[in-house]
Amino acid sequence: MLSPYQIYLIFPIIGAICGGMLWILYFKRIDVLDREKTLDIIIAFIVGFLTPTLALWLYFGLEILGINFNGELVNDFLYSILGVGLIEELSKLLGVFIAFKILKKRINEPIDYLVFAGIVALGFSVRENFIYFNNYGSQIATGRTLISCLVHIINTSICVYGIYRFQLFNKGNKYINPFVGISTAVISHGLFDFFLVQPFLGDITSFLAMGVYLVGINFWIQMINNAINFSPFFNYEKIASTTKLYKTIFIWYFIVLIVEFSYVLYYKDLNLALKDAFKNIFNEGVLLVVVALRASRLKINKRKYFPVKIQLPIYYTTNDDEDFSFLGITLKIRGENEHEFQFLKYMGREFKIYSTNANKNEQNNNKRARLLKKYFLKNDVVTYLIEVYTEDNLKKNIYLLKPKTRGMTHYKHKHPIATLMYYDDPTVFQKEHQSLSYKELRKIEDIYIK
Repeated sequence: MLSPYQIYLIFPIIGAICGGMLWILYFKRIDVLDREKTLDIIIAFIVGFLTPTLALWLYFGLEILGINFNGELVNDFLYSILGVGLIEELSKLLGVFIAFKILKKRINEPIDYLVFAGIVALGFSVRENFIYFNNYGSQIATGRTLISCLVHIINTSICVYGIYRFQLFNKGNKYINPFVGISTAVISHGLFDFFLVQPFLGDITSFLAMGVYLVGINFWIQMINNAINFSPFFNYEKIASTTKLYKTIFIWYFIVLIVEFSYVLYYKDLNLALKDAFKNIFNEGVLLVVVALRASRLKINKRKYFPVKIQLPIYYTTNDDEDFSFLGITLKIRGENEHEFQFLKYMGREFKIYSTNANKNEQNNNKRARLLKKYFLKNDVVTYLIEVYTEDNLKKNIYLLKPKTRGMTHYKHKHPIATLMYYDDPTVFQKEHQSLSYKELRKIEDIYIK
C-alpha cells in the first residue's frame, strides 16, 4: 500500500511529466527537416533538469546576504532582473553549453540550436514545476505548463539566438549580438516575474506580465522561422506537413487538465474539480488558442531572413485572411494558417488549375501550371507567383495566387482554392511587393488546384 505522501507525490510527478511531454513533442514536430534522435533529446532534457541546482545555490547565497523580494518597488524590480532573471538564465545557459558540447556532432542545422536549448530550458522548468506542484498542489498544473514552461523556453532561446545569430545568419555584430540576446532574455524574464509578484498597478499588473509573455512567444516563433528557412535540408514539401501542429498542444494541455482535475477530485470533491476545470478553461482558453496557433504558424521562404520584431502574436487585418471576427473586428494570428501553408507542397511542381465556375469561364480550365515563388505583401498577406501554360504550351503567362482562407476553401473537400490575380507592372511588384496591399492586385477568378 502506498503512503498518503507517496500518493500525494504521484500528481506532481505525472503533472510535470505531462507538461514536459507537451513541449518535447512540439519540438520533435517543429524540427521537421532533420528530426533529432530521442536519445539526444533525453540527454538535453537531463542536463536541463540538473541546472536548477546551480540556481538554488545562488539563491541561497543571496538569501544569506539578505537579498530577496521584500515588497518594496525598487528592490523587487532590481531583484527580479538581477536576481531571478540573471540567475536562472545564466544557469540554463551553462546547461545549454554542456548539452551543445555533448551533442555537437548532432547539431547540423540552425534550428538544432533552438531545439536543444529549448529542451534544456524545459528540463529546468519541469523540475521547477515539480517543486511548485509539491509545495502548492497540482491545481496549478495547466497554468505552469502553458505559461511558465514556455517563458523558460522563450528566454533561453533568445539567449542562444543572440549568441549564434552572426554565425548562422551573418546578421548583426558577432560581439554585440550575444550581449543583446542575453540582456533581452534576462530583462524579459525579470519583468515577467516582477509584474507577477509586485502588483503596483493593482490587478492590471498581471496583464503586463501577459504582454511580456505574448511578445516573447512571437519573438520565439520568428527565431524558429528564420532557423528553418536557413536549414541546409530545406524542403517545402516536408515543411508543409506541419500545418496542424497546434493539435499536439491542445491534446497535451487537456491531458494536463485531466491530471489537475483528478488531483482536485481526489483531495476535495467532484464539484470543486469541475469548478477548477471550467475556471482554467475560461481563464486560459483564449491564451491557449493564441499560443497553440502562433506556435504552429511560420513564414516559410527559402533563405529568407525576417527581422525579429516586438509584436503581439495577434493583429487586426482587413485582407480577407482573418482567423476570427468579433463584433466586426477581424483578427488574425501571425504566420501562415493551414490554408495558406498547404500550397508549399506544390512549390516548384507542375499541376493543373480549374476554374471554380467552369460553366461561366473556360479560360483557366485544365491548364498546366507551376508555382515559382512565394511573396509576403503588406501585412504579411501570402501570395504565390504562378506560371500558367497556354494551350499550345509555347507561352507561359505569369499570375499571382492568394490562398482562400475563409468561406469555401476546398473544392469537393480536397482540392485547395485560391484567387488568381495579376499586377500590371511585374517590375514594380518585384521591387515593392512588401509595401503593396493585396487589394492593389487585380482579381481574375477563383481557381482550384488538382
